[in-house]
Amino acid sequence: MAHRGTAGGNIVQNTIGAFENALKHGADIVEVDASMSTDGIFYAFHDGMEPVVLGTTTNIRTLDSKEIDSLWLRNSNFEIKKERVNRLDDILEYLKGRCLINIDRGWLNWEEIIKLVKRHNMSDQIILKSHPVPEYLKALEDQAAEFMFMPIITSAEQTGCFDQYKINWVAAELVFEDVNSPLIEEDLITHLKYKGLLLCCNPITLNDWIVLTAKMDDNHSILYGPDPYWGWCIKKGFDILQTDWPMLLKSYIKSL
Repeated sequence: MAHRGTAGGNIVQNTIGAFENALKHGADIVEVDASMSTDGIFYAFHDGMEPVVLGTTTNIRTLDSKEIDSLWLRNSNFEIKKERVNRLDDILEYLKGRCLINIDRGWLNWEEIIKLVKRHNMSDQIILKSHPVPEYLKALEDQAAEFMFMPIITSAEQTGCFDQYKINWVAAELVFEDVNSPLIEEDLITHLKYKGLLLCCNPITLNDWIVLTAKMDDNHSILYGPDPYWGWCIKKGFDILQTDWPMLLKSYIKSL
């Protein structure tokens, strides 16, 4: 799964270019962030990234669509591009029929995001995601139980959510800082697999402080060899690895 597509050089994260690049790099799933403007238009954007991607500290969710459409993207060299923030409608149409799409951060506007996806007739391509917060899960159960769904699980206790709501559970994204975390004990992994769930982890290296997969991450795999890191994730039983380097990961998987 390609994290925000595959960006670099003059190709910016969460854009059509990044998602096309990800598919060319062998990604099976692309992850796209959703942010809604004050007047109800969705953009492919991870709020909080404004200083890097837009050169502003103003949160995109506080702007209306006219204001957002006036902003220029910035590339990896922090140079202004002749490209605006991509609308989620355009991203979905571009990827229609091509791959699975994991929509992240849509839980902030469940009702609106579900209507948008249904409008594109792409329910079979979309994997929704959120933390297992009761209000998010109940809203999903009420509005779109047929949608594929993957909760973000950060503790063993949270796995009880799978028995509490009638949702189309297809996967579980496990977030853990330590290889001895109860969340990845063999018995629990086996239990989740028995339920028919795919297991997802995040080898993405966001920075040098945030740990999502016990440092079994992209950076270590690239710098020191993939076997002890990406290989560890695969041997542990993870089916989906979210990465910023899909071609390298894909090549490694093919070599096994």
